[in-house]
Amino acid sequence: MSRKYGRILMVNLGEEKSDFIEIDEVILKRFVGGSGLAAYLYNQMVKGDIPTFDPASPFIVMTGPLTGTPVMLSGRHGVAGRSPLTGFWGEASVGGHWGREFRRCGYDGMVILGQSPKPVYLSIIEGKLSFHDATHLWGQDCFATDHLIKKELGEKIQVLQIGPAGEKRVRFAAVLTDGVHGRVAARCGLGALLGAKKLKAIAVCGHEEVPIQNLESLRESIKELMPSFLGKLKGMSNFGTPGLVVPCESIGDLPIKNWRQGKWTEGAQKLSGQELKDKYLKKQFFCASCPVGCGRTVNGSIEPRVDETGGPEYETLAMMGSNCLIDELPAVMRLNELANRYGLDTIETGAVIAFCMELYEKGLIGSKELGPISLKWGNAAGAEALINMIVCRKGLGDILAEGLEVAAKTIGGMAWEYAIQANNMALPAHDPRAYASLALGYSTSNRGPCHTAGFSHIFERATIFPEAGIEKVLDRFQSEGKAEMVVKAQNIMNLWENLALCKFSVFGGVQLKHISRWLKDTVGWELSIQDLIEAGERSFNMKRKLSVGWGLSRKNDTLPARVLVHRASDGGAGDHLPPFNIMLADYYKIRGWNEEGIPTEETMRRLKI
Repeated sequence: MSRKYGRILMVNLGEEKSDFIEIDEVILKRFVGGSGLAAYLYNQMVKGDIPTFDPASPFIVMTGPLTGTPVMLSGRHGVAGRSPLTGFWGEASVGGHWGREFRRCGYDGMVILGQSPKPVYLSIIEGKLSFHDATHLWGQDCFATDHLIKKELGEKIQVLQIGPAGEKRVRFAAVLTDGVHGRVAARCGLGALLGAKKLKAIAVCGHEEVPIQNLESLRESIKELMPSFLGKLKGMSNFGTPGLVVPCESIGDLPIKNWRQGKWTEGAQKLSGQELKDKYLKKQFFCASCPVGCGRTVNGSIEPRVDETGGPEYETLAMMGSNCLIDELPAVMRLNELANRYGLDTIETGAVIAFCMELYEKGLIGSKELGPISLKWGNAAGAEALINMIVCRKGLGDILAEGLEVAAKTIGGMAWEYAIQANNMALPAHDPRAYASLALGYSTSNRGPCHTAGFSHIFERATIFPEAGIEKVLDRFQSEGKAEMVVKAQNIMNLWENLALCKFSVFGGVQLKHISRWLKDTVGWELSIQDLIEAGERSFNMKRKLSVGWGLSRKNDTLPARVLVHRASDGGAGDHLPPFNIMLADYYKIRGWNEEGIPTEETMRRLKI
């Protein structure tokens, strides 16, 4: 073993200097790694209410202790900082190959401070950091940036980058890796934070061995689990997340027509995973250390054309497809490619398009704001034109680039009713009227409304997690037991973020007993199941602490009226509304927070925060 986990590269862009620190093992065992460790570092380094785009506001990249090992689905990394979109804690994780390559450079995380006076990109090759002029890359889309950097540094380079959306500080700009295949750390607008720092990309290439204490034991454990693991994830391998479109529509979980409609059977069939596989799939995409290959690749359709590019995920098909009543799969594929080239979050972008289509329908925007652009429901050409306006910050696009809440307040009138968001961040593509726990999970998620922050709806569908106390599947519409279940689910999923482990591994049967063994085999830590659960809880509360310091309280833990008090017109959840207030009060008590949603001193002391 060449080194221990916990080496963090510290970079100051303004001074073009770097150094590294090594995190004490006591702290590592408390937070494990990933986004939990990022929150710990942020709390240690930043004092006071520093604005998001201030040079002193850090952008943090973090892997987990399993990243780059043979553990299945461990090829992820995360980015974190104060969200340009919400103003609170922001984080996003992504698969692909960049995280593994970064760890092979001899580092486990990176903290980027300062602001460059001109566009730059960083390279880390065999552990050596270099600063490069990126003036020629500024304005290039993500596909071109990846190509040009590889032309300069070599084809084996892995590139993390922003596109024009990040450069323009669009508040839902994403961070991308894997070039044309478009692996995206999408949510929270952290691409805008890199844009403010004038940092275009981080290119990495290394060959250092990732620390593993007992490779033989690790391989034995993986071999034992693999057959059942692959069997349980066969559907994900065959269809990827697009396979969820039809079943989600059937139970009222699919957002349709800006969350107004509950049924869209024919349209869902046209956007289905089966349709994508039969007519448009080129091949599967496999992230590092992944035997499943849930990613899809399709033909490119935007000039200059690429032979293949990343296909749309479920969230994109829902938010840019059904939510806008766009039922042509090639059209959604094109919008997805455009968003990836620009470096945009497709969830947020789809929500903004649907918002504008409803404004257009109700006469609140028209030719004055849009010129010749038509935003009738289902008009993909209009949606594409609107995306171009947003990235160029042209006219109405400049307002929309600030996020849904800000745009609705600026436009005025009934616009607020049509902005389906919480704290300026759009709801993702699962309806809390279909799964009551999602209402609670969305409103309390540290990074804003997010279905994977707790993944609670999977425990209302078919999954259990006895090690964490989730021992039975709960009825999706009931309120009883939901607050306790959501707390437990959020703690576990925060642990998964700390590990930088793909959450689909839960579907494959990965349990805490496996995690405990893998951590012992890789980094040599002896952590019990209870230690692991507590690490997730500690991380969740650390992030909450940061956001409370920026003004977050009970008033922010809510959702738009459309999903709390208005029933869908029809469909599988048409008669149901989530019993939100009852669940939230129970949730605060179980969390150890006061009535304002602030962790009590006793809770912070118990968790050693």
